[in-house]
This record gives sequence, C-alpha cells and structure tokens, in this order.
Amino acid sequence: MDPAKNRPGNEGAQAAPVRERPYEAPPQRALPAAPPPDASVTRVERLPAVRGSGEYPARSSGQWNVPWDGAAQPPAQPPVQPRPPVRPSAEPRRKGKRRRGLIVLVAALVLLVGVAAGQLIRPVPQPTIELAIASSHAFPGQAPALPWPTAGQAAVYVEGLGMMGSSGGTAPTPTASVAKVMTAYVYLRDHPLEPGEPGPVLTVSPEAAAQIPMRKKRDESLLGVTAYQKLTQRKALEALLIISANDVAHELARWDAGSEQAFVAKMNATAGELGMTATHYTDPSGYDAGTVSTAQDQVKLLRAAMKVRAFTEIVNNRAYVPDGGGAAREGGNFLLGQHGVVGGKTGYTDAAGGNFVFAARESVAGVPTLIIGAVMGQRSPSAAGAVSAAGRLVTAAEGALTAVTLAPKGARVARVDDGLGGTTPLRAAAPVTVVGWPGLTVPVGVTGDPPHEAGGGQKVGAVTAGAATVPLRLARNLDEPSYLKRLIRLG
Repeated sequence: MDPAKNRPGNEGAQAAPVRERPYEAPPQRALPAAPPPDASVTRVERLPAVRGSGEYPARSSGQWNVPWDGAAQPPAQPPVQPRPPVRPSAEPRRKGKRRRGLIVLVAALVLLVGVAAGQLIRPVPQPTIELAIASSHAFPGQAPALPWPTAGQAAVYVEGLGMMGSSGGTAPTPTASVAKVMTAYVYLRDHPLEPGEPGPVLTVSPEAAAQIPMRKKRDESLLGVTAYQKLTQRKALEALLIISANDVAHELARWDAGSEQAFVAKMNATAGELGMTATHYTDPSGYDAGTVSTAQDQVKLLRAAMKVRAFTEIVNNRAYVPDGGGAAREGGNFLLGQHGVVGGKTGYTDAAGGNFVFAARESVAGVPTLIIGAVMGQRSPSAAGAVSAAGRLVTAAEGALTAVTLAPKGARVARVDDGLGGTTPLRAAAPVTVVGWPGLTVPVGVTGDPPHEAGGGQKVGAVTAGAATVPLRLARNLDEPSYLKRLIRLG
C-alpha cells in the first residue's frame, strides 16, 4: 500500500506506479585460506559463541592459534587407552566377612542367653486343681411333695443343695419374736463371743427397768430386769433367744448402738446385705406389727446365724438357767433334740400368729447335712402350731434325702496342673458321696490353692459335691516344672 495514498488531502490523487527491482544476492566475502598446520602455531579451541557476535573466542592451548571458522581441523589425537581396573586384594574381603560373621554369632549367643535367662527368671504359673470326674450328678425321679401347712408360709432349704421347696407366697408378714434372730446376729457380729465364754458383764439401765410394768401389761415375754442388774453377754443372749425376753432385746439394742432407733437401722442394713428384700424391722423384739418378713427371707437369716458358733451354742439349749441360782425356764422349741433339730426360735403375737424358724442336722450316707426351715403365720393360739408344722416338714425333708457315691476312698478324682504341661494326680481322702433328692442335679467341683512343691499324701484341696466336702491328697510328690519346660514354654 502507498503511504501517500493515506496522507491527508491526497484522497483523490492517483498513485504513481512502483517499479520492482530484481533480487540480487549480496556479494560473498572471500575467506582467507587456512594456513598449514604448524607445530609452532598455537591451537585454538573453539568455545561457545558470544551471543550476537557470530564469532567464537579463541583460547590458547599452547599448540596453535588461529581464528576458528569451521574450515581448519585440529590435529588427530591418538586414542586414549582405558586403564585396567585395579582389583582389590581378596584377603581384606575375607577378613571383613569373618568379622561380620563373628559379630552376628556373638549377637545371636547374647540373644539366646538373654532369652534363656528371661525364661528361667520368669515366675512359673500358679498350679491349679482340675476335676477328673463328672462335674455334676442328676438324681432321677420327681421332686418330693412335702407336707406344707394349709395356711401361712413355709420354706425348707438344704445347705449346699438349695431350696427344697416353699409354700404360701412371698407377701411380708409380721415376724413376732422371730425378729430376735436378727437382734442376736447383729449384736454378735459387733461383739463376738468366744465359744463357751460368758463374755463381758453388762449393766441394766434404769430405763429398761422402768418399762417392765408397761411390758407386763401388754403380756410380753420378759426376763424381768431390774435397774443396775448385772448380766453377762452370754446370759443376756440366752434370755433373748431361749425365753424370748423383750426387755433384754431393747436393752441389747441400747448397749450396742446407744438407742433403739440406731440399732434398728443396723438391723435393716444387715437385712439388705443378706438379700432379705421383703424384710423390714421397726423394733428389736418383733412385738411391733410393723416388723415384717417372709419365710424365705428368714431362711436366709438363719443360714447366716448358724455360721456363728456362739449363736448355735445358745439356740441348742432347752432352758434358760440364770446366773447365781434360780429356777430354770423352759424355751418354746420343743422339737430340740428330735429329728436332728439343733436350734430354732419361736414367735407369737395376735397380729403375726405362730412363727418358727429351725435348723436340723442329719447324716445321710455319712455326709453331715444341715436343713434350715421357716414356718410363718400359723393361725394358732401360740407358737406351738408353727413348731408342730415344722416337725412334719423336717421329717419329710429328711426322708426325701438320698445319696450316691461317685468315687471310693483313694480314687483319683482330680489333678494338679502346673501350667506347663505337667500334672500330678489327687486322691480322695474319703468316699465322694453326693446327697440330694429326686429331680435334683447337684454340681461337683474342686477347691484349693495348691503349692508349687509338696510331698506325696499332703492335702492340697477338696472336692465338693453338694453338701459333701472331701479332702484331696497328692498321689505322689508335687515338683516344680523342670528347667527344660521353663525354657521352651511359650507365651
């Protein structure tokens, strides 16, 4: 495009024609001829061109020196022969391998010694006793039908076996003087009495003596205490449990806790500990109709009380004999000494009716068996109706008991396991006899904490079969696990 055409004011002018010239190549500059190679001429090494110059600077190497234009060639150089690699001597390598092998061997030996020492230092497992006979026995037949009373409640329990049966439901009913079992149990728990010992001497308070006229008017059973009278602990408990002395019950509560209310709180707390969920105490004697319980709860209480030696001694007396002379006074448990009955406690009020809790011991095939029972709410004019009903229950329960010998004396019935694969047999020191009744399944187990070492014949545990407990003796020496077993044990 013509620039004049666009010039202002020349819009209408006609452009002159432009003549084109043919293309002519620019003249080439002759390059000077390269001089012949001369050893005296310094060689120039071609370096990278300087940007924008088109020329390469020269660097002197001391052989020849001419501007490098691409025509001249550097003189041929002889090929460089590779230098053979220098092989290290094999001896240092062998020494290094031997050194490393020795280090590994020493480390392995140290590790093995440490592991072995750790295995030997570790304590061996605590030995345990395992049963080698059947873990239960089922008695064939139907459960016995006991002669339950037609009114009130009743329950029969066999120690080590469980509840043989019950009747009359579980509604709480007034306990009457059966409550004194809890009074004696709480007092003996806080003031233990050694077997046969009279215990400390206690002084009757004027308050207890002042209440005697009121209690006589209500026709309560009483010892008839006087102010500042002296009673040993044993005599006080005998008066409580044998002749059911209400005045002594309230005095024991004050001697123990300072007040009747505080003692009653302890009675209720103890009932909770024994699982007597349907029981509530409002007084220590049971005269108050607000003191209520059930036959099954009273069985739980008597089971606990019969484990207290002083309690069992006291309830096994027919009569109360005062210290310093005086007439003996008969208790209400006329079953004592019959049908194996070894203790009990009677109770009666108009609100409660006749109540009685009892314990009987019977030997069944040589196995001592304890029967605990309770009869509550009998509509009779005294506690005698409940005692008679209990006599029928005891007789029937004892007749329903039967026994089976699971293993004779000397039989291998268990073993000691040392925890590392070793066992030592245990022999029964007496026949393993299980007692029960038709329809009952009795578990068989073992108890004991065997030592790591013991001589043959030593007692190290017992086998339990319901009410029976048979000692276990080692059939041979009991030794600790060997060093080999301790070394190779896992875990």
